[in-house]
Amino acid sequence: MVFRKLNDNRSLKLWIHVGIWASFVMVYAIIFGRFLSVELSLLRGLANVLPMMFIFYLNLYLVNRYLEHRNYLPFVVANLLLLGSMAFLRVRANLMFPEIQQELLLTSEEVSWRLGAIVTNLSVLVVSTFYQILENRYENEQRHMATIRDQQEAQLQFLRAQINPHFLFNTLNNIYALAVAKSDKAPEMVLRLSNLLRYVVYDGREEQVELEREARQIREYIDLFRMRSETPLNISFEDEGELQGIRVEPMIFIPLAENCFKHCDFDTNEEAFVRINLSVDSGMLTFQAVNSRDEGQLQKDRVGGVGLSNIRRRLGLKYGNNYRLEIKEEKQLFRVCLELPLEISEPVKTPAL
Repeated sequence: MVFRKLNDNRSLKLWIHVGIWASFVMVYAIIFGRFLSVELSLLRGLANVLPMMFIFYLNLYLVNRYLEHRNYLPFVVANLLLLGSMAFLRVRANLMFPEIQQELLLTSEEVSWRLGAIVTNLSVLVVSTFYQILENRYENEQRHMATIRDQQEAQLQFLRAQINPHFLFNTLNNIYALAVAKSDKAPEMVLRLSNLLRYVVYDGREEQVELEREARQIREYIDLFRMRSETPLNISFEDEGELQGIRVEPMIFIPLAENCFKHCDFDTNEEAFVRINLSVDSGMLTFQAVNSRDEGQLQKDRVGGVGLSNIRRRLGLKYGNNYRLEIKEEKQLFRVCLELPLEISEPVKTPAL
């Protein structure tokens, strides 16, 4: 995709250059057409435009070779020689064609062609110089932005790699608790974990994933968590709006959901609950979660945790300031609200049979 885009840009630039020089030839042909035949007018137009093209494109090289490296003297000397030689060539070429009425010229024919050649050649040289300087600045900016994107992508991959084992270890702890209790749920839980790991390991590497797939994995995680308990748990997950066709950063909502269960007081409170809502509305994607908590009970990872701080860094890299993550730790409640701008994926086009 990137290479095709580059090729398209180069093709467009080529056709723009061809169109501009063809327009120059036509302008000269129209001017000389008052005195010469169509064939001679076009030929004379080419005789004037080709040296200017030579100045334009050779100067691009001189700008890169000397001016951009601050070698001003070689740049000036080379361009003086270029201007002089092309002016001489154009004057000789114009004098080979039939003379124009003398009253239309300000001075002798040779002097008029020499002045005209110097002025137009110098104009082309100035345009060529600024064109290449701007082109170089644009390419440097593009390379700088590409470097920044590469660095951000590397950092995102590093942060995602942190989340994956964090997610895995917490789930394995749940399975371990069932295995110790010799629960019949352990095999099914291992199977569900396998499905989740497939998503984490493979889909989690993608730049974006379908929101439906992310929501489906949240349900898988909730089912996994339910299986660790012998009694029903007050957990709800609802989605509102049209989720189809929306793409999001992978492994953003699952760690937020996991964080709710980490802070919830299911072990000590019979009325403990977790409420999770995922909604799409008015160009905005909203994830809301609230759970009960026991302020006196510390439920943090021994390894320090990589959850919410990691999520903040990933969101900052991916969305800049175009998102809102609000976390409230109240006396008996823990609330999380994340708002992201919608990114609609293009529908897949199936070829006609």
